Amino acid sequence: MEYLDNIMNHVMKKNSVQSGRMKSNVLIMLLICVITTASCNGKQKQAGVGSSDVATDNPKVEKAKEDIVGCIKELYAGTDRIGESNERFACHSWWEMVEAVDKKDADLEEIGFFNDDLWTQMQDSNPDDFEVRDIKFQQLDVEKGTALVDFVLWSSIQTVHQKFELCREDGDWRIHNIIRYRTDSDGKEVEFDMMKEMRNYLAEPQEEASSSS
Repeated sequence: MEYLDNIMNHVMKKNSVQSGRMKSNVLIMLLICVITTASCNGKQKQAGVGSSDVATDNPKVEKAKEDIVGCIKELYAGTDRIGESNERFACHSWWEMVEAVDKKDADLEEIGFFNDDLWTQMQDSNPDDFEVRDIKFQQLDVEKGTALVDFVLWSSIQTVHQKFELCREDGDWRIHNIIRYRTDSDGKEVEFDMMKEMRNYLAEPQEEASSSS
């Protein structure tokens, strides 16, 4: 009997040790899971700062959004917009590029690079008829002073889809580039980067530029 008791005690001690080890392992695993989850959440939150600035309640971001929306709406408000938009709403590099294109086209008898209104993509429009709709901030970095804004310009004659690349210059948000969207023969929207196309146009010889416009 004593022999059996010793065996039972040995088994019980062994099971107790194993049980204790299992509990310790479970606790260690739980602790690792908690630490890993907290670390992942921290990384996700940190990574989201740059990409989700547009959606946060950061006062600087909200003020930037308000200023940019105001800039775009003011651009398309009123008849005094035409003829002064470049200097009022665009950055220096933009309107200098536009002036260079206009200078290249000055002696052309036919239509040059700009065959419609630069800001509206329309040839016939009523400035009092414009309405900016569906404004979406695709990128906004207040510290770097850059933004990318997608919107629709509505009028009773035509509706166009555009994007503005903006930069912070002289204390204000100014338009650095216009990305137009046009529909091709297959009904697909094609992107047209104005700054890139103007650079390419200026790089062409005069004869080639005239024939390609």
